[in-house]
Amino acid sequence: MILLTGATGMTGQFVATELLKRGYGVQALVRAESTTKAPSGVEILVGDLSDVNSLSCVAKSVQGIIHTACTFTNSKVDIAAMETLVNSWQTGPFIFISSLDVYGFPKHIPVMENYPLVDSADAYPQGELSGYAYGKVCCERLLIEKAKETNRRDYAILRAPHIWGPHPKAYHRLVHKKLKAGEPIILPGETEQEWSQYGDAWIDVRDLARATVDCLENSPGQAMNALSGHFSWHELFIHLIQLTNSQSKIIHKPQPEITDEPFGSAFYAQPWRFSNERLAQHLTYKPYFSLKQTLQSSLD
Repeated sequence: MILLTGATGMTGQFVATELLKRGYGVQALVRAESTTKAPSGVEILVGDLSDVNSLSCVAKSVQGIIHTACTFTNSKVDIAAMETLVNSWQTGPFIFISSLDVYGFPKHIPVMENYPLVDSADAYPQGELSGYAYGKVCCERLLIEKAKETNRRDYAILRAPHIWGPHPKAYHRLVHKKLKAGEPIILPGETEQEWSQYGDAWIDVRDLARATVDCLENSPGQAMNALSGHFSWHELFIHLIQLTNSQSKIIHKPQPEITDEPFGSAFYAQPWRFSNERLAQHLTYKPYFSLKQTLQSSLD
């Protein structure tokens, strides 16, 4: 029996489906108000990340833990929940879904897994890390320290980028209000040479679910970047405009002049590049879906 947190979220729902497909029993920790959203076939356990007693009890009675749940807004709750889970971790692998945000604003690309994480004490809340990323950094360290303390290697940390796929949450993440209104999309970079370097990484939620369960079955005992590929913001919005039949036009401006949110911040004028070499080598991982296929499924 595998304990799955976040089973009603986008990633958790697809992880649950993948586990069931492979014959695992799944105990899904679900908040009381979300039980009707739980995937069919799982055993529902009513609980909450803020309820450390319920977390401790369920974590001790399973043969593996997959932790996808996150408040996204309260790092204190996320960290306390992770501490409870790792201290209750007894049998089977522990798989934690983290984020590429743990690297902050890296100075060298591509970013490998051995790139130092931002020192959370210096970086949060000064701007290098969001509260969300700060929580992920702390949670990763809790798991790694516990594994070292108990001399275990049956764990994995998957650092995910933008997660998209056939789920309503992906639609809301992708379809910006300006797209709906047909307003101009302001992107950094005045020339094609400039704007083509500004982008980020993405993963299809189905690929992430598959990699998660693969790690459960063959735990690497380390952190790995998990992505399907990279995109430029220009490329992404070209696809989105076509797929949504939006009347929006893309306007490129020199980076210093950009003030419109959400593309006015330094985050969107970064040449993000990440290596997933470690994941590819460990699991012989290859993504199944192209960017356009993933975007299409996200918008259907």
